[in-house]
Amino acid sequence: MPEVLVSALSFALQKQVESARAAFDRGKPVQAVDLCASILDEQPACLSVRKLERAAQLKVAAMRQGGLSKLVRAVSTAPFLLGGSLKLKDDPRSAFASAERLLRRDPHNTAALGLLGQAAMALNWPETAVFAYEAASDDEPDRPDLWVALSGAYLAAGRAKDAVHAADEALRLQPANSDALALQRTAAVAVTMATGKWAQGDSRGKLAEPPKG
Repeated sequence: MPEVLVSALSFALQKQVESARAAFDRGKPVQAVDLCASILDEQPACLSVRKLERAAQLKVAAMRQGGLSKLVRAVSTAPFLLGGSLKLKDDPRSAFASAERLLRRDPHNTAALGLLGQAAMALNWPETAVFAYEAASDDEPDRPDLWVALSGAYLAAGRAKDAVHAADEALRLQPANSDALALQRTAAVAVTMATGKWAQGDSRGKLAEPPKG
C-alpha cells in the first residue's frame, strides 16, 4: 500500500486534519499532536499528517525543554526500540507503531526515527522513510550511516539526484564507506539514464514538429 493523500481520507478524517491544522496555526501544538495521532492511528500512511504531527511535536518539545537527560531517555526507551527492531521482518506495521509511540514521547529520538524509516521501507512507504531519515540526519548530521539510509530511501522514492547528494554527504564524513559508494554509483546511473531519456524524448518531439514557414 503506497502513501495516502489527505484528499483520499474519509470525510471525517479530512475534517480532523482541518482541525489539527487550525490548532497548530492558533498556537495549540498539544491539541494538534493529539488530533494527528488519532488520524494516523487510523491511516498511518498519510505523510502530510505525519509531517504536521512532527512540526507540532517539535513545538511541544521546545516548550518542555529540560526534563530527562538524553542518556536517561535513551536508557528508558531501549527496551521499546529492541522490541520494535525484532518485529521489523515479520511485522513491520507493529515496528512502525513502536517507533511512533517513542517519537510521541521524544521527537528527537534518532534511534526511533531510524526504526520508523526501516519499517516504512518494509511497508513500501518510501517517502515516509525519506521523512524519517531527513529528520534523523537533521538531528545528527555528523552520522554517515544516517546519510546512507537517507540515500537509499531517496533512491527507493525515485529521487536519484537527492540520493546522490545524500551519498556524497556520507562520503564527505566517511570517504571509505562502501555502502555510500555503492549508492552513489547506483544513483548516478539512475540520474544519467533519466537525463538520457528526457533528452531522447525532447529530440523526438523536435523531429515530430512540422517545419515552420
